[in-house]
Amino acid sequence: MIDWLLFRFFRRSILIRLLLIITCIVVLFGTVIHVIEPQTFLTIFDGIWWVIITISTIGYGDFVPSTFLGRTIAIFLILIGTGFITTYFVTLATIAVSKESAYLEGNLKFIGENHLIIIGWNERAKLVIEEYKKAFHKEVIVLIDETLLRNPMICDRVHFIKGSPSHHETLELANAKKAKKVLVTADQHKTEEYADMNTLVTLVALRGVNPSIYSIVELLTEKHIRNAENIGVNEIIKTNERISHIMYEHIFVKKLEGSNSN
Repeated sequence: MIDWLLFRFFRRSILIRLLLIITCIVVLFGTVIHVIEPQTFLTIFDGIWWVIITISTIGYGDFVPSTFLGRTIAIFLILIGTGFITTYFVTLATIAVSKESAYLEGNLKFIGENHLIIIGWNERAKLVIEEYKKAFHKEVIVLIDETLLRNPMICDRVHFIKGSPSHHETLELANAKKAKKVLVTADQHKTEEYADMNTLVTLVALRGVNPSIYSIVELLTEKHIRNAENIGVNEIIKTNERISHIMYEHIFVKKLEGSNSN
């Protein structure tokens, strides 16, 4: 029985273990001081109050042991309890700092659901996120990128995950299986054809984790559009086709309109 309890105890996180130890110290010393000096510490709660005030180094002085044995107990309490309470708060601060660092560096798992995943950090993704924030959508954005070193847009509605979007571990951190939509942007660091191939690989990995996710992908070459349709992409953004059309309008259509007006 004791071995089982010790096994369960050491399986807990260090923060939980410290809290359990401090709780036992508070109850034990609070009970002992009540038994030793019942005239000063009328109830066990008075003893517990004194223990908490003592090991937290506040020291109100409303309860003070008056006997030799009581003061000896107080010495042991200060030596033992103060060390544990200091360790507890240091551990708590360390965990908070490590969580903050993990969030900034893209290593902290996202635990929400029905979120929007945006894959790839570039000027297009930046503008999409900024417009999304202005529209006050309720969904949180999870940005996945393997080139960034830190979260590029620190706010409560953008969660950054660093890693390759085609890797299962990265998708786990992004909680992709509970995501609602995904936008896959073309990788600006690769050639157009290789960027499209990388987009399709990413989409296959996402479909494996979340078959029902609504997918929007940016493709640069015509040859990969049919492959994307076969995979089951919901929407395809043909960036080069749209840009070419806009260029044509600026070069020829507006030029003709200007000539006709003259």
